[in-house]
This record gives sequence, C-alpha cells and structure tokens, in this order.
Amino acid sequence: MAEQVRLTLAKALAKANLRRAEAGQKAITMNSLAVQSGVAATTITRLARTDDKAASALSLDLAGKIVTVLDCGIEDLLEVVDEKLLNR
Repeated sequence: MAEQVRLTLAKALAKANLRRAEAGQKAITMNSLAVQSGVAATTITRLARTDDKAASALSLDLAGKIVTVLDCGIEDLLEVVDEKLLNR
C-alpha cells in the first residue's frame, strides 16, 4: 500500500480559528501566522495550497513553529493518505 504525507495547513488554521472563536479570541490570518512563525507570507500561502510537494518542502523547524502558533498538534498539520485515493 502506497501512502503519502499530505500537508493540511488550511484545515489546521480553520480548526485553530474555531477554537479561538469559541474562546472569544481574534482569528489568526495566514499573514499573522507568517509573521508569528517568522517566515514570508508567500511561504505560508504556498504551504496552504493542496500541493503534493508542499509536505516534502516543510521543514521540521517550520512545522514546529506553525503548530506552536496555532496551538495544535502535528497531526492537525499533516495527514497520511493512501496514494490510490489521491489519484481518483
């Protein structure tokens, strides 16, 4: 079975913002995520796309910064999917 790791930054951001809304906090935009993570906004935008290569381009350092800012786990940022399901 061929499996692939997929980056789900947009989903992680949405979940983080839902938690923040429930707590009465302001939402985190992709731009503020970039600033708080210390990377260019274009990097965050590229990672938020559903791109098969995005997960392989994500460094562990940046992944750690993102999950810290979003206050989530790495499992919210990455998911393992069956490659056969991706090709349908």
